[in-house]
Amino acid sequence: MKPCHYFLSPLFVCLLILPTSWANAENHTLNIICSAAPATCNVLRDSFVSIYDIPTNIVRMSSGEALDFIEKNSRSNNPTNISFDVWWGGTGDTHLKAVKNGLMHKFVSSNKTLLGWSTYLSDISDGNTVGVYAGMLGIVANKKVLTAQNLDLPNCWSDLGDPKYRGQLIIADPNTSGTAYTFLSTIFQIYDPFQRIQVLAEIKENILKTPKSGSDALLPVASDDAGLSVAFIHDVPLLEYQNPSLAIIIPCEGTGYEIGAASILKSTKHLKEAKAFIEYTLLASTQNVLTKKIALQMYSNANTLSSPVYNNLKNLNVINYNFNIYSRETVRNDVLSTWNNLGNVD
Repeated sequence: MKPCHYFLSPLFVCLLILPTSWANAENHTLNIICSAAPATCNVLRDSFVSIYDIPTNIVRMSSGEALDFIEKNSRSNNPTNISFDVWWGGTGDTHLKAVKNGLMHKFVSSNKTLLGWSTYLSDISDGNTVGVYAGMLGIVANKKVLTAQNLDLPNCWSDLGDPKYRGQLIIADPNTSGTAYTFLSTIFQIYDPFQRIQVLAEIKENILKTPKSGSDALLPVASDDAGLSVAFIHDVPLLEYQNPSLAIIIPCEGTGYEIGAASILKSTKHLKEAKAFIEYTLLASTQNVLTKKIALQMYSNANTLSSPVYNNLKNLNVINYNFNIYSRETVRNDVLSTWNNLGNVD
């Protein structure tokens, strides 16, 4: 029996091509929304199935897409035929917003070796989500592309608004991308209300296009089709093997970060299996497979190997990012409307 493969968006495309046998077996299958990189989602699914022998299917969505889907599905009189059980990965503030809307099932991990930032998400969500990985936001530059245009590297977030970078910048749509929303909320926390509008307006003028996900925004820079992007810096080293022209810049004003989360949906029909999956992903042995060669984030277990990207944390100028405030619906709506009202990207 072959499950739906996987990384198709929008979700209805995936649902339309489900084989009949899979659809009939849905009641016996753990269904997961995965907002991490496709390679991470695949590795976790395959290893979990091999150990627990629980049929498991994954649909890939960006953080914002997943949040939107979960919220709309909870309000719908005709929800999707698939009942999803777990949302794994994606920025913590999107998970927290779903928690505040009453869409997650309480779950407190029995793992006693989790780091403080991991249990912090659990604490502020009353046990409705948990941190599984973390990573810092940065500017990614293609030195070859910029040099060909006689452009130097930016040093600060505000530099991205310099007119000389017009048409060189790719930033994902913050309405669908957790990466891009983290970027916006970082700017909101660095600058005062007047300055943030000015900085964001200038940056938006320089954007060439806005893909749906942060990983998609990084690809044109990696393929020499654009000079600049905004990304979580752990996504860059694996691309640097293919393109050594890539450079990571930690902006002079400081930078925000994500805590990637895992949550059980209140609609789950497989609570025991959902708990087993999340507990499995919190094990050091599971996370070590990822940090060695798949995904280079910092992971939540104190016994997990250190990511080479974050070995020298003292050199990273990180702001005191407020997940609790920027996951609130009114605040999120204000951040997104501010951006959306600045004008359209060509």
